[in-house]
Amino acid sequence: MKRKIVAVLFMSIFFMPLFAQSLDDAVKQMKSAIAKGDYSTLSNLFSDSVDLTLGDTDGIYSKTQAKGVLKSFFEREKPKSFQLKHQGSSNDGTIYAIGTFVSINRSYRVYALFKEKQGNTKVVQFQIEEEL
Repeated sequence: MKRKIVAVLFMSIFFMPLFAQSLDDAVKQMKSAIAKGDYSTLSNLFSDSVDLTLGDTDGIYSKTQAKGVLKSFFEREKPKSFQLKHQGSSNDGTIYAIGTFVSINRSYRVYALFKEKQGNTKVVQFQIEEEL
């Protein structure tokens, strides 16, 4: 029994950095994609369905539908910069990232909610809302 407990603890400690790394990679990919207006890379980070809010567009979309919505948005709002302002986690294992996207026209607040799904870190909620 002791061996099982020690083995489980060892495996937990060993594999914990792997999950953290995949989350860090997902956040880095998101930051880069938003800064470039790369809707394809950004939508690849989405789960199969994503709660998406972009201005007047709000709803649950498939990854493919979300890609089209992002494409239209980034064609209208050419990117100048993106800066991650805050990142954290909640007790239920979700991770959030909040940042500011600046286009050639205006500034937006960006909110992304990440969850681990089937061993992969995916965006389950994504919002881009104009800053007032």
